[in-house]
Amino acid sequence: MPITLSIRQSIRLLRLSPLVFAAVCQHIPVNGNCQGEYLKAYDRTCQQGSRGYEWLRWSTLAIGHRLTGSAQGAMAEKAADSLFRMSGLPHVSRFPFSAQAWSRGAVRVTVGDGEGFRHLAAVALANTPLESHVEAPLLDAGNGLHADWERLGASTKGRAVLVNIGLADAGEGARNLHRSEKAKLAMDHGASALLFVNQAEGPVLLTGTASIDGALIPAPAICLSSDDGATLRKELAKGAALSARIDMSNTSSVVQANNIIAEIPGSTKPEEVILVGGHLDCWDLATGATDNGLGSFSILDMARAMAGMPFKPERTIRFVLFMGEEQGLLGSRALVEHYKKVGEISRIRCMVNLDMSGNPQGFGIGGPKEWSEVVTRSCAAIREVDSAAFAGRVSQEVWLHSDHQPFLLAGVPVIYPLSDLGKHVYGCYHSSCDDIHLVEPQAMVNNARFVGALLYLLAAEPALPAHFTEEALRERLIEAGLEQALRIGGDWPW
Repeated sequence: MPITLSIRQSIRLLRLSPLVFAAVCQHIPVNGNCQGEYLKAYDRTCQQGSRGYEWLRWSTLAIGHRLTGSAQGAMAEKAADSLFRMSGLPHVSRFPFSAQAWSRGAVRVTVGDGEGFRHLAAVALANTPLESHVEAPLLDAGNGLHADWERLGASTKGRAVLVNIGLADAGEGARNLHRSEKAKLAMDHGASALLFVNQAEGPVLLTGTASIDGALIPAPAICLSSDDGATLRKELAKGAALSARIDMSNTSSVVQANNIIAEIPGSTKPEEVILVGGHLDCWDLATGATDNGLGSFSILDMARAMAGMPFKPERTIRFVLFMGEEQGLLGSRALVEHYKKVGEISRIRCMVNLDMSGNPQGFGIGGPKEWSEVVTRSCAAIREVDSAAFAGRVSQEVWLHSDHQPFLLAGVPVIYPLSDLGKHVYGCYHSSCDDIHLVEPQAMVNNARFVGALLYLLAAEPALPAHFTEEALRERLIEAGLEQALRIGGDWPW
């Protein structure tokens, strides 16, 4: 098969290209005098032998979407396992977990004005009811934040509410909530149905979970296009008495899924682990090329390049491709709980998360303040390799709703690439247009180059800073404005 041939070709390149380099810096530790030469050699390997985009393109054509619990999701797990093994990773394994897998069925949305009904294009959000037939007066709930529900008061009870997925005309400093948090607030205030409005221009429809914990929610939740949402809002603002009817049928069952794990043991500190991960799964409306094929297939390519170098990282590098992220961080939650149970969590010195990352320009940090110094120093070293393509920015912003969250709540410092993929990509997030045409091949090459360089540099640090203490983590989450969102989701630890 073509994919097998490409891996063999890349392995031959890796075996030949480091020979001259090895003669110059043989037997010198990564944190020694030849550190810069090691990074340059790794960088050349990433650029000359890149396979990430090729593998992702093959996946979009041969597998399609990668929804957890589906046949395609299982195929993606097998492909990732094979790519790790065929790239020469010395340790590859599967971490199985059970998941309540939701699958979409049929949905029909109609809006009436007392004189007639019109049908609107819509998609169901995940973890919505298996069977639902709801008709209710339509109410505009704006951005669906706490202030909106306080403004509307008891008028939301028994209503179908129109809610923005993003923020529109929000006050200065307003912080958005995840769609699942907005859904919970709406249901807490008595809403009987939820009509989310996508902010992407045109007829783009978006999916994603409406459930905080992966359990089915009692109210139907769907997504409308920005155009249809704007039309409904104009009519409501003029005083029209609109009603919305949602009919949906879906299925759900317990399935087995697997996180795919590979690692390169550290040469001098194998007991300390730097974990780099990203979610392999995606929603079923397209092929998840940017969310998150962009991150997960970059990790596969990074692992391939690192496994073929003649030098090894000093700390263990563990590569994890998570399943079930889209349904509520199911794979990462299960893995963190396992690590805590067996005492492994203390070995994970930090977690680097690639979720919709491309062309990294620096790194964000969610860790004790000492981590900022380490990452800033690493960024400076990466700029010595390529200052034109890598700006070396450092951010202290902390966010939620990706696979780093369970690690962060366990006190593990988290790091993520700072990327700007462009409006054309973010407009296709979780939608039917998230396909390979959105992916810039060099963005994946730069993922492998700069994130891989960061891993080498972190692995070579004489001593890495500690985990969060419980009190320091609490203060950091409050400072980042995340307490409210974590409380809504039932994840606030205190």
